[in-house]
Amino acid sequence: MTDLERAWAELDEANAWLGWRVGDPYLHEEMASNPWEQYAYDPTERPKAGGRSREWTAVGRGEVDVVREMARCLREIGAGRAPR
Repeated sequence: MTDLERAWAELDEANAWLGWRVGDPYLHEEMASNPWEQYAYDPTERPKAGGRSREWTAVGRGEVDVVREMARCLREIGAGRAPR
């Protein structure tokens, strides 16, 4: 199993009971410090004008880093805490 596969397994475990929709990591080549981002949101939230309130964007230096960061953030959200 590769590091990326392990990171996705960690993310799947963190999201198991939350059931958030998690997008693929994407690279912003123009951003130097943390060029990778990954977006997730709660699909059970009713959309309102102005956007969602239960959503999160994780950032990281590499693809594996951003997937692990999203897993950490979803664990925090699942525990009722705001990720930092």
